[in-house]
Amino acid sequence: MGTPYSAVLTLIVTSGVLNLLMGLYALSGRSKLTMVRTFFVFSLLAAIYTFGSALELASGSLEEVKFWIKIEYLGMPFLPPLNLLIIMSYLGMERYLGRRLKTAMFIIPVVTLLLVLTNDWHHFYYRDILLRAGTSSLKADVVAGPWYIIQGAYTFGCMIGGVVLLLRNWRRMPSYRFQLGTMLIGLVLPLAGDFLYLGGITPEGMDPIPVIMTVTSALYLWALMSKGLFHVAPIARDKLFASMRDGVLVLDKDNRLVDYNHAAGSMIPELGTSSIGNPLEGLWERHAAGTLLHYDLDADSGSGADIQELNWHIADRDFKYQIRTSVIRNRGGQAAGRLIVLIDVTEKARLQEELRQLAYYDGLTRIYNRAHFMKLASSLLHACLQRGEPMSLLLFDIDHFKRINDEFGHDTGDDALLHIVAVCRNQLRAVDVFGRYGGEEFVIALPGLSPVEAAETAERIRAALAGGGPGVAGSSGRTGSGRHGPVTSPCPCRRPCARNGGDFCKSAPCRRRIGRSRAAAAAEAGRPGFV
Repeated sequence: MGTPYSAVLTLIVTSGVLNLLMGLYALSGRSKLTMVRTFFVFSLLAAIYTFGSALELASGSLEEVKFWIKIEYLGMPFLPPLNLLIIMSYLGMERYLGRRLKTAMFIIPVVTLLLVLTNDWHHFYYRDILLRAGTSSLKADVVAGPWYIIQGAYTFGCMIGGVVLLLRNWRRMPSYRFQLGTMLIGLVLPLAGDFLYLGGITPEGMDPIPVIMTVTSALYLWALMSKGLFHVAPIARDKLFASMRDGVLVLDKDNRLVDYNHAAGSMIPELGTSSIGNPLEGLWERHAAGTLLHYDLDADSGSGADIQELNWHIADRDFKYQIRTSVIRNRGGQAAGRLIVLIDVTEKARLQEELRQLAYYDGLTRIYNRAHFMKLASSLLHACLQRGEPMSLLLFDIDHFKRINDEFGHDTGDDALLHIVAVCRNQLRAVDVFGRYGGEEFVIALPGLSPVEAAETAERIRAALAGGGPGVAGSSGRTGSGRHGPVTSPCPCRRPCARNGGDFCKSAPCRRRIGRSRAAAAAEAGRPGFV
């Protein structure tokens, strides 16, 4: 550029370019910022300030210097309150940022801008602007007016306030120390430069802030693009968040981890400070019996949380977790990320399973109880009728079961029942429904089997049971829907029945005297499938 300040000018212009890039990146939507507008305005005004500083340094006359100073003040007075506003929003202090407070924060910068633009009329901001003698290039010195001191104090107040807030949250928010550290550097370096400038110990009295902003802007841009700086304003990490028994994970729009509480660290032991800003999928899939779901946050209506239950594995233990996922939205209603809550429902699931077992299953044999069997059998019968398929029922009891209990005790009786169930299960198909009908009575629904096939199944089960077992002498049974070979022994009921060459009748004497360890089939005329 033909000036001794060429290197400095290059750095300042670079700072302006970096700020423009940050603003454009924020507007592109790829940054997933929760404060897009505020950050864009901050970046744009910082670029105006740095470009104005560069052009002031390259000026060839006092009039040019005054003109570019006015351009600088289009951005410079607004940067400290904007920076403080971003920090407060990031720290979850938006409840304090009402419209009145936001308006008040920019009263002094607006007055400063107006005074600078009209300074030649009143000299209330600058008493005078003079060219410095004995410098290698054109350099202006300013004589401060009353409002210059007010603006300076306000600038320092905003910056020191930001530093205090960040330091106050440093220990409370260990997962955010990268973000907090980046913002601290962005405040401390300009503060140090201001002190050096006001102390008159910078080279040739040059304002170092535009050069320092080259470093801070580069740091911000790198953190924004690689580490998700400002992706999601932290959910207040107060005692409530830290002490919650449920695990809480805060993710950005790209499923990168933004924050987590202590309970989540216990559920995913690999979580640590280094996990912040990195995708969560890898750690999730180490423990969950399911993948971390991806979905369009912007398309989510926000009508409620997505709830699912997953099996969860930690070390050598298995748990049942309820996963609640909800969208996090900023004050403008835009999706900024999502909140995942992990609730340990292992004990609840165990109790629910116990209740289900009690409601549906027999407590001893673990097959269906009578009530649930009747419900399932009714549904099966309805389905078979709709498909035009047969369905048969098999009902049987254990011979001499009372004698087993009386002579060997109820424990042996229980063993006998368990043996009966085990033998029957080996003879049944997967579609058959097996239930305990009464004390020693069992019932089986056989969908799709004709009367002949059902009788064959009954005989096969009877033969298997006749093989013996713990305290079992055999069994007797009958099937519905079909005939089993005729039985010619006389029946005291004096009616045509299976014992005298006819159909099996339902009289009590016939049922009692048909015999032990036998299978018999029964059907009622005109009612196929009836037992």
